[in-house]
Amino acid sequence: MTLAAALAAASCASLPAMAQAGVDVVVAAEPNAESTPEPAATEDVSEDAVGGVRWSGTASGAALAASGSRDLDDVGSRLGVAARLRSELRGEAWRGLIEAVGGTRQLAYDDAPVLRQGFFEYTHGPLQLRAGRQIVVWGRADRLNPTDNLSPRNMRALVSDIDEDRIGTDLVSARLQLHERWSLAALHLPKLRASILPASLWKPVPSLHGDHVRAAGSTNALRLDYAGNGLDASLSAVRGYSILPAFAYAAGPQLAQAEVRVLGADFSASLGERWGLRGEIADTRFEGPPPPGLGDHFYAVLGLERHFDGGWLGLAQYVHRRAERAHPAVAQPDFVLRANRAVWFQNHANSDALYLGLTRAPLEGDLSGDVGLLQTTHGRGRAWFANLEYRLDDRWSLLARWQHFTGPAGSDLGALRKDRLMLLELRRTWGWQR
Repeated sequence: MTLAAALAAASCASLPAMAQAGVDVVVAAEPNAESTPEPAATEDVSEDAVGGVRWSGTASGAALAASGSRDLDDVGSRLGVAARLRSELRGEAWRGLIEAVGGTRQLAYDDAPVLRQGFFEYTHGPLQLRAGRQIVVWGRADRLNPTDNLSPRNMRALVSDIDEDRIGTDLVSARLQLHERWSLAALHLPKLRASILPASLWKPVPSLHGDHVRAAGSTNALRLDYAGNGLDASLSAVRGYSILPAFAYAAGPQLAQAEVRVLGADFSASLGERWGLRGEIADTRFEGPPPPGLGDHFYAVLGLERHFDGGWLGLAQYVHRRAERAHPAVAQPDFVLRANRAVWFQNHANSDALYLGLTRAPLEGDLSGDVGLLQTTHGRGRAWFANLEYRLDDRWSLLARWQHFTGPAGSDLGALRKDRLMLLELRRTWGWQR
C-alpha cells in the first residue's frame, strides 16, 4: 500500500494511556500481487533440476539502528539484529513456499508470528489453488491503496522497507483464468488477524492484548481482473472483518475488529511510452452499528506518472477521504473516540491531500528506492518519507528509512508526530537455486 496503510497504522500519538490511547502506509503495493517477493542474490546454481523439482531461496541477516520506536512513546534510540529466510520448492504444476522473520525485542518483532508465509499452491489448466499462510496485497495506486484490506501489519516493527511489516494470514484461495485477459479470484479467511497497533495504545492496559486480536468470524473476498491493451484493472468485494481493530468501552476497555463490507476498484493505464495513469477507490460500510467515533467511509486515489531515463519515475496523486459521522448508541469516553478516529484516519469528516513521489527501480544501478511528500489541504499536516537502498556489492546492502510528520495534534498527520523516525540497516544476503 501504500503509504495509507502505514500512515493509518501509525496514527495515534498524544492520547492518554488507553487513557493515553490513540493511534498503515506505504508501501508500494504490487499490482496483482498475492505474496510479496524478495530479490535473491543467487549462488551455487545448478543447471538441472532434480526430477523436475527446483529449490530456491534467500536468507539474510541484518543489523539495524533506529532513532526511536514506532510505539508513539518518544523513546530513545534502539539497536537490534534481524534475520529472514524465504525458500521455495517448485514442481511442474505445484509449488510450496515458506518465509520466516525474526529479530531482537528492541525491533518489536516479537508480537508477530515468526512464520510470515507458508503455503502450498497447485495449478491445473486455468485453475490455481492455494492454501496456507499468505500475504495478499491489492491495489494499483502507489503507496496509498484503498483496496488493500486483507494484509494486516505489525505497526510496531522497526523495518527499513515499509512492506516488511506485513503479517501473513491463514486463508485458502482459488484463481480461475476465464479468458486470455480476464481472471477471477476468490479467497476465504477463517480468522483474519488484526494489525498490531503501537504499544503505547494498548500495553498499559492489562486487559487489552493488542498482539492477539482476531476476527470473530470468517472473511470472504472476490476480485475480477482484466489485463490487456495497456490497461490493468480490477473490481473487488470484501465481506467480513476489518484488518484495523477499534476501541470500545463497556465495563472496561476493549479492542476488536468490526464487521465491514468493502467494494473497490483500481486501474493502471499506459498513456504512451512515458506517461501513465492509475487510480483506486473503496467504499467501506459497517455491518451493524459502527465502532465509537467512526462511520462508513469512502477513499479514492487518482495519480499521473511520468517515466524518466535511468529507471526514475515521478508521480503525483490526489487523495480524497470522506467519512460519515455516526453517534454511538452508548456514551463512550472521549479518548476512545479520538483513538478510533486516529487509527482509521477519520479525524476529519472530509480530507484531501496531494502526494508527490519519486522512485527508482531496483534493477537500474546500485541506488534504488523512493522519496515522497504528502501534503494535506487546509493546513492539516504534512508527511515526508524516504526509503533508499544502496547495493555495496552482490551480497551487502545499506538501507535507510526516514519519516517525518507535522500538523495540529488533532489532525490525521499531526497525530503521528511521535512516529518521526530515522533508521539505518546493514544487510547481508545469501541466495541459492537447485
